Amino acid sequence: MRVIKLALISVVVLFALLTGIASLLPSHIRISRAVDISTPPATIYPPLGDIKAWGNWNEFVQLYHNKHLETGKLVADEITVTVEENTDSLVTSLWQQPSGTRFNSGLRIIRYAQDSSRSSVQWYFDFQVRWYPWEKFQSIMYDQQLGPLMEKSLQNLKQQAEHP
Repeated sequence: MRVIKLALISVVVLFALLTGIASLLPSHIRISRAVDISTPPATIYPPLGDIKAWGNWNEFVQLYHNKHLETGKLVADEITVTVEENTDSLVTSLWQQPSGTRFNSGLRIIRYAQDSSRSSVQWYFDFQVRWYPWEKFQSIMYDQQLGPLMEKSLQNLKQQAEHP
């Protein structure tokens, strides 16, 4: 009985300690990558603004299975991507997994004031996590999971825009 009581108290204390440490981690996480592209913004916008063209440069879209396009929406087994805002300098979208997990993404074209033949594209994912310790600690890994594919996608976009 004494061992069971010690084990139970230890589990409760460990959970409280992990929850306390997790409370120091932010609930909002933004993963962001950017690339400079040596073409005018008008050349970059078409592959960003049309979700049908995302398959040509976006590594995430290329990985999804059984995907089909609807108006402003990509539906696949792993995710549903819905374009929410689409202007000449910003494309925002909502990504929803079958489990119900939702996160926002944005593709922003940044114009260079002094050089109209160059621009940058910033791509970000925003995550809102709950207070659960496992969600907070899992969020630490998002950058390592998403970053390389985001960088590769942006390099694909750069290649496509600079060498059509």
